[in-house]
Amino acid sequence: MVRSCFIILSFLVPGHFVFAQVPMDTLAIQQELAAIYDRDQKTRVNGDSTEYATYIDSCNLAQVEKLITNYGWMGTSTIGTKANYTLFLVIQHAELATQEKYYPMMEQSVTEGESRPVDLAMLQDRILMRQGKKQLYGSQVVFNKITGDQEFYPIEDERNVNVRRAKVGMIPLEEYATYFGIDYKLPNQ
Repeated sequence: MVRSCFIILSFLVPGHFVFAQVPMDTLAIQQELAAIYDRDQKTRVNGDSTEYATYIDSCNLAQVEKLITNYGWMGTSTIGTKANYTLFLVIQHAELATQEKYYPMMEQSVTEGESRPVDLAMLQDRILMRQGKKQLYGSQVVFNKITGDQEFYPIEDERNVNVRRAKVGMIPLEEYATYFGIDYKLPNQ
């Protein structure tokens, strides 16, 4: 059974707005995003095809950008949680300019309750790190060039990081650190 709906897009034509109804086959979109999710995670979880990761990411991005161009940033009520999460993953793994381009759309989706705040926080940290700024939520881990160990990329106002993390649904940083084999304690007040 094909589920479909119409999405109303608005765009600016010199001097006025134009509204258009675009038919949307949500089942087909969910299936396309499920395949993208599988490709994205295969290189990261299993280490399969890692030498092709950049190519795979660029192919995934081309598909996702076409979907976003046609339908906007689709929320969970339209395409479901996993498909919405896949949009985030592909943008999270893209270049900085692409992340900056789609951040406002995802932010609006979070504001409307259509995307997860935790995903937006991770995207924000990735953008800040790539801009050479301190991250806010401690989601980004890097390798120490001297020791080779993993460590958190510098965190803004680190003493209050768990307060910010809790607000977006993240686990405490000490617990998150264990996933990476990092022995972490918050700085003393």
